[in-house]
Amino acid sequence: MTCRTASALALLLSLCAAPLATTAAASVDATAAVSGPERAFQAEVGEAVQQAQRGDSLGASIMFERLLADPRLATLGIDARSDVWAAAAMVAAEQKDFALTTRRLQQALSINPHNAYAHLRLAWFQLFDGQPAAAADSVIRGAGDSKASPDISNEMVWQLDGELKDLPEKRLALLEALFDSDWKNDGVEPVELWAVLATLQVEQGHGDRVAATLERIDAPIALVRLRSDKRFDRYLRQDDTRFDPVAAARRQIDRLRVETMLRPGLNDTAVELATALMIAGELGDVVGMTDRLAAVADAATESPGAEAGAAAWMLDTRSRALRRQGENDRAVANQRIAVRVAGGPAVSQRLNLAAMYMALHQPMMAREVLGGVDGDMSVHGASTHALVSLMVARQLRDDDAAQRAWKVLDENRTRTPGHYRDALIADNRMDEAAQALIAQLADPMERGQVLLELQDMRTGPVLEGERDFHARWKQMEQRADVRTAVERVGRVATWPLFSY
Repeated sequence: MTCRTASALALLLSLCAAPLATTAAASVDATAAVSGPERAFQAEVGEAVQQAQRGDSLGASIMFERLLADPRLATLGIDARSDVWAAAAMVAAEQKDFALTTRRLQQALSINPHNAYAHLRLAWFQLFDGQPAAAADSVIRGAGDSKASPDISNEMVWQLDGELKDLPEKRLALLEALFDSDWKNDGVEPVELWAVLATLQVEQGHGDRVAATLERIDAPIALVRLRSDKRFDRYLRQDDTRFDPVAAARRQIDRLRVETMLRPGLNDTAVELATALMIAGELGDVVGMTDRLAAVADAATESPGAEAGAAAWMLDTRSRALRRQGENDRAVANQRIAVRVAGGPAVSQRLNLAAMYMALHQPMMAREVLGGVDGDMSVHGASTHALVSLMVARQLRDDDAAQRAWKVLDENRTRTPGHYRDALIADNRMDEAAQALIAQLADPMERGQVLLELQDMRTGPVLEGERDFHARWKQMEQRADVRTAVERVGRVATWPLFSY
């Protein structure tokens, strides 16, 4: 899957409810090996954790303040003592005292430097605090000390990867650590990240590791990206069916169908299956598999809780499938349900809804949705918001709003060059847009994404509000300077697949 745009604070707060069970188990299970005061103390720790899990974080916080000052804590073994501090840290997080959370996690690690749980939780707070390099180091250590696949979310990894764009060596170390520890997203290979890893390995002189990385990439869009890039010609043959994107699409669907039967319900595997079906052009199957979800979600009066994220992405994918089938009213209705189901900021779903209104040339509706997007966004989210805002402003002939959007796009042009380039196209500044695209092709880490965008792939109906942009994009593809730049580093082919 592609990166999901999200609020950094929302991602951070999503940590606070679930992780306590891990540290609780370490502390409570240890009671079997002790007796007397130690057993009583660990039972009290377990009670505090359970109180937090029942939703009483204030009461749990008060209990942990007392337990951390209790002399009996010093009688525990190193692992158990460290786990108590980590559990106390996450209770502080539920109270939104992130400074205290960080101090307690650091104390847990000073007791046991190999506490993988504490390392991986600390990484979130370091990232939120604007320390991506430190966060990467914490993930690397946590991955190395994890007894199983590291307990870290797909969203957090994507956000950290984006923050490390200007630190290629650290970015490579992070992705290699995750790769070596067999990290997966809810059991699904994060193939887009492994494509980034393979690119970094080529660029950083780790060519001996590329073949192993490619072995774990068996998905159509990642393979289209790699096959279009001449740097990978020595690692994969164009006539090898193992690296055929169309065959990979079928293998991926078959694999995910089995996985969803083994693990039914609303989860990331189901989201991946819906996305895989859409890429393969099986739009009717996407709509069919989400019919019941859409009906239930439309009638629901409450968010589905822990399943909200997966439900929202399933409905988001359903909306895109309907749009590609030309069913625009249903697409809008389902995207609105996706926003409601997601709850909270719902940044990605709101931005997608605004973009859909813009494409339908309903700029006032798009502006209303954009106004409801939370201001706390990642750089990618902020640039997406600004790009859609610019296109809406041009439809409304609102030059002041366009200038505000351009200010954000210009500030983020080095971090999100694709958004900046698309803004130039939207404003019909074609020479500048071509120069920006050629610069992306020359950038080792931007090249793969640009080559992917240039491939001849299936598209849905072009709508009124996006017609000019699409015409200009086609015009730019045919420019001699762009074609020369493409031929220097890659190739363009035709694929019977939809992109993301």
